[in-house]
Amino acid sequence: MTNTDEDLILDPDGIPILTNLVREDASPNSAGLTQDSPENEVSVDELAKLLLKSDTFTQQLDEIAAELTRSVREQIELALRPVLEEAITLALDDSNTASYEAVREQLRATLPELLARTLQD
Repeated sequence: MTNTDEDLILDPDGIPILTNLVREDASPNSAGLTQDSPENEVSVDELAKLLLKSDTFTQQLDEIAAELTRSVREQIELALRPVLEEAITLALDDSNTASYEAVREQLRATLPELLARTLQD
């Protein structure tokens, strides 16, 4: 079965059948592709400069940098969260720390007033 518009050989279901095989070891020229001559090749440095001047490429780099920054921040937060929580708990639960003393003094200073207000209400 053939399609006369494109000269493709089709199987009974209408799927094209490949007739010109390209082997993996075939060079680009043997597959019908042309390769630029060495005079037309762009050096790696020139290519890098062209890419860095491109607004689209720069925008993509910015997006990648922003995503990497977010990812690193999230990983650091996840890694440090348990350690920080434990340090805060130990610091606040220890009755010999300055934070404990500050809270205790504040409660002593405000507790009489709080009790008086409560009794008046």
